[in-house]
Amino acid sequence: VIETVLESFEKRMGPNSMIFQPIIKVLSTVFMIVLLSACQSVEKNTKLIAGTFNTATNIQMKMLDRFAPPDVIVHNNIPYQASPELNVDIYQPKNIEQLNAVPTVVWIHGGGWVSGSKEHARGYFKLLANQGFNVVSVQYQFAPEAIYPTQLQQVDHALNFLQLNAAQYHINPNQLYLAGDSAGANIASHYAALLTNPTFAQASNFKPSIQPKQLKGLILHCGIYDLYRFVNTAPEERRLIEWGVYNLVQAYTGERKEDAAFLKSISTSEHITSQYPPVFISGGNKDFLTKSQSLPFVEVLKQHQVAVTEAFYPDSKEFLVHEYQFMMSKQASQITFDRTIDFIKQTSRPTETK
Repeated sequence: VIETVLESFEKRMGPNSMIFQPIIKVLSTVFMIVLLSACQSVEKNTKLIAGTFNTATNIQMKMLDRFAPPDVIVHNNIPYQASPELNVDIYQPKNIEQLNAVPTVVWIHGGGWVSGSKEHARGYFKLLANQGFNVVSVQYQFAPEAIYPTQLQQVDHALNFLQLNAAQYHINPNQLYLAGDSAGANIASHYAALLTNPTFAQASNFKPSIQPKQLKGLILHCGIYDLYRFVNTAPEERRLIEWGVYNLVQAYTGERKEDAAFLKSISTSEHITSQYPPVFISGGNKDFLTKSQSLPFVEVLKQHQVAVTEAFYPDSKEFLVHEYQFMMSKQASQITFDRTIDFIKQTSRPTETK
């Protein structure tokens, strides 16, 4: 099975396929484990998934490091919460002390809510910082040990920390951007809905630490915006993905995957108003989430007159898989990066720090 998958993949990817062979082998191994242990608990299944994701993340991190500029300032493991201890990493341009307070991109990493690392795209964060921005990468707890809405509360704590320490880190708290990839895009988009929809926030018993005017925009890659649709449109022809989706949602929601009303109630797409911030949104042409999640979310945003900048490549001959934006050797990924920079510059406005 593994050799067949690798042969097919090599034909699609050409010379670059060697980079991804470890991922394919791990995925194939996990598939065999699933066949032999279909009745495992959500906790055990998510450990298998997390191991696979983390293998891919480590490969991705090493690939991105090759593109990282060498002279970016990095502050690692700054505590923002004591119990449990959680940290942020801050990336800054080398001349940050000579600049006025610059826009800050607060990045929430992906990993299916069960895995990942705030360092997973450190090379990418350095590229962004080198363009004249602060980038803050946030650590948060994983499911199923910590379930919804714990991760949203922790992101809020991180934002509050940045407000309180803005002067120390040359951050303008009135020019914040929330960004995320995959599950991180889900968390970022969800937080923005809580921030800009008081009815949703009240129903969720959630009190954001920042004001809507402080959030200048969202940067969302390959995300999940409708959990009910996520569960019910998992590709049945790809059983491994279907199995993974079900277990991830079970882990994140406290095993409420079958509660349709609950899934809809915690879906970002159900709570958009005209006050939602401008959105930069992207997805790969070979990522099933683009058709089932990103494009429908764009339509919801437009229905509510939310400014949207789209970066999709349906006609591209490049093989743009999930998280393609981090594959900086691809032309589409480079274009998306450049358009992200333009989005930040166009939506940020000089405001006085209070």
